[in-house]
Amino acid sequence: MKMVERWVSIFLSMVILSTLVACGTADDKGKTQLAATQEFAGSVQELFGSSLFVGDSIIGGLTNDDLLPEANVMGGLGATVQTTLDYVEEIVSRKPSQVFLSMGQNDLGEPLEEAKKTFGQQYALLVDRINELLPAARVYVLSITPIEEASPVSTLMNPQIETFNEVLQKMAKEKGVEYIDLNPIFRQHKIQYDEDGSHFTNPFYPILLDYLKEWTDLANQPRGPAVTDPNEAYKAAFSDSVFLGDSILGALSYLNKLDQVNVIAPRGATLDFTLPNVEKLASLAPEHVFILLGSNDIRLSDKQEFIERYRQLIDSIRNKLPKVKLHILSIPPVAVEALKQEPRYADITDFNQALEQLTDEVKVDFVDLSPIFADNKIHYTADGVHFKPDFYPLFLDYLEELVK
Repeated sequence: MKMVERWVSIFLSMVILSTLVACGTADDKGKTQLAATQEFAGSVQELFGSSLFVGDSIIGGLTNDDLLPEANVMGGLGATVQTTLDYVEEIVSRKPSQVFLSMGQNDLGEPLEEAKKTFGQQYALLVDRINELLPAARVYVLSITPIEEASPVSTLMNPQIETFNEVLQKMAKEKGVEYIDLNPIFRQHKIQYDEDGSHFTNPFYPILLDYLKEWTDLANQPRGPAVTDPNEAYKAAFSDSVFLGDSILGALSYLNKLDQVNVIAPRGATLDFTLPNVEKLASLAPEHVFILLGSNDIRLSDKQEFIERYRQLIDSIRNKLPKVKLHILSIPPVAVEALKQEPRYADITDFNQALEQLTDEVKVDFVDLSPIFADNKIHYTADGVHFKPDFYPLFLDYLEELVK
């Protein structure tokens, strides 16, 4: 069972912030709304400066309105406990003093007992790995937030969430880490949900941080150095670029290699799924667009369908952005284990050859990624399709010449 998901809109946040600026200048009665917002953001950024929030796109909302820097948040669309475990090296590389874990809605499933068992085992392994690799860090496990009661799926999902939270609470006690029940927030405040009934509007996040401040007594705890962003060079190099594709590219923002605004790459994306995102792409007005799609399409369509849909995508982008520099990236190879699970991945070479012919025909840049794999030892995640964090510097270094 998959949860309803959405993209956090960076530009909407910017519009809201701009509105606050405009309104604030006219307020001569004490602090303006903007000043209060900035003061709160400044105080929590100091308080949680050595903390890392890790999980799915719900916790990813902590970066909305610049509440927390992206360096302090690893919140990915569609992230599960397993995908978080796959990227545990990134958690370690940021050297946080506190790790707040918040995920679970994407792990809900049927049959319930099987999903619950898998969830508990994977979460326990994640906590063990963090404790092993960051022995001085304090780990907090946040309860899974409920679905809005008005949502048609709440009667189905919320009982499962309660069951999963019982698993979390028991696991946290066994592992000697702190479990934080977020349910009092929903009893004490009128929380506004986003349209999907799963995510929250921006005002939820200051409430959450205030609650965590009080619950953890973080202000009186020793804190290490602030988590810093080591990726400023990549963000600057690709500031006029957008990476459009599936979750292989989505990891670029999840791992903070690039700013969220420079990546449009939801989990499970196909060519059909990407076409509606052209409007969003056009609104960003990038100079370069890097497209990586196919790992999902190859399991759903034949080569001819794939090429025709890719042609439609290219035409749609050119129609909206006639001067943009398009770079079509080859479909990456998969690990042997993934090929055994899905024989259609054997067609990647044929699909790439057809894709290269298409780019030659329509006069756009084709970027063959195979030299990265030939020249380096590439580490795959558990599914054999996605990549560990150490792949992405190699990937961006390989592409950087194209934007100079």
